[in-house]
Amino acid sequence: MVLAKHRLTPIIFEANSFGNGVDINLFHESGGTIFGRHVCMNMKKVSISFLLIVLLVLCSYFYLDARTAMFVNRVWMSHARLSVFSANIPNFLFSIVCLITIIAWTAYFYLTHKGIYNTHTRFFQLVAITIPLTYFLKSTLKHAIGRIDTRFWLRHPGFKEFHWFHGGGNYTSFPSGHMAVFMALVIALWRFYPRYRSAYFGFLSVLALALIMTNYHFISDVIAGAYLGFLVNYFTHLGLTFFSNRRMRTGEYDQKNESRQ
Repeated sequence: MVLAKHRLTPIIFEANSFGNGVDINLFHESGGTIFGRHVCMNMKKVSISFLLIVLLVLCSYFYLDARTAMFVNRVWMSHARLSVFSANIPNFLFSIVCLITIIAWTAYFYLTHKGIYNTHTRFFQLVAITIPLTYFLKSTLKHAIGRIDTRFWLRHPGFKEFHWFHGGGNYTSFPSGHMAVFMALVIALWRFYPRYRSAYFGFLSVLALALIMTNYHFISDVIAGAYLGFLVNYFTHLGLTFFSNRRMRTGEYDQKNESRQ
């Protein structure tokens, strides 16, 4: 029994670095009851945050989006060179997602093949799942909501703003895919490597400002994209933590039975 506990302890300690208030040790107490209560408390917070984000997006849509886009177009984008430059910026998001996913899965399988299960292993696992999943979900939402692109709306202000369930072409603005994907990545970095949180925050701030100041997105698109990335990371991490707990509890149970025999 002492040996079994010793073998499980390092894994439990590493898993605690997942953060977000989810302590793996809680799952081992009272058959997972405390863990379940803890998750319920976090779910209440997520529900409240979701309602606040919806309210913020609606306020931005009705009071900020159009005004900000027209202001940027009049003051910032009135410069011919800047306007042409921003309009011709290529969209490498899909390539970036593929590259990050390949690197993350390669690193994860390499570490697990070597028998290494630490912070880096869990980071690569989380990134390998959340980045392509976020990209898929943002693409699905873009098609379902079909909001008009900012620049296209500025050229054709009288056009219909939403093509529900027929998104595509000039109707792929909501939510921001760049903000969603990079938020999912930054949250993973924030969780496992907290030392550089100020740099992560700075990067996201610059990205959000760039998307708005180049009229690449409305403000509400950026807000929704950021929250989508957060949600995907949060629930993926929660699921990975749950299954990790379950495997450890199963292994601990098997070791107890072996020691009794």
